[in-house]
Amino acid sequence: MILFWSILFYSNSIFAVFSILYLIYEKIKKKEAFKGIFMLVFSLFIMFFSQDRLCNLILEEIITDLKSGKLVLEKNQILTNSNIYNLEVSSQKHNYSEKTYAVTLLPSKDDLIIKQDYSNNRFWVFYTKYYYSKHHAIGYVK
Repeated sequence: MILFWSILFYSNSIFAVFSILYLIYEKIKKKEAFKGIFMLVFSLFIMFFSQDRLCNLILEEIITDLKSGKLVLEKNQILTNSNIYNLEVSSQKHNYSEKTYAVTLLPSKDDLIIKQDYSNNRFWVFYTKYYYSKHHAIGYVK
């Protein structure tokens, strides 16, 4: 299911770029811009919805695998089993500090990369198992 939402997110991102180009083309040719605006709004709506579903599914997978024992956190000083179950999805602005922390999940050897937000003292979580979650924060821990 995560693969489906990833494909949907990236294909709609590309479609949004093409709809912006089509909107510019309509403006240059002085045509009616209704089709271009409709395509852009539709693709942005689907893109934001799929991004939210993708983050929720990745967080759900991490939490269920930790609870079931498929994944185990290595000992660290930032994440514990009690606060990792409180991972929350958020699309707020991220203000990362330069420090990054990596916590390995055993036995899969995937990492939870944690970057501290210097403005509101949250820790943003990245997950190296999926391409999307390597580059976008999937949630935060207080």
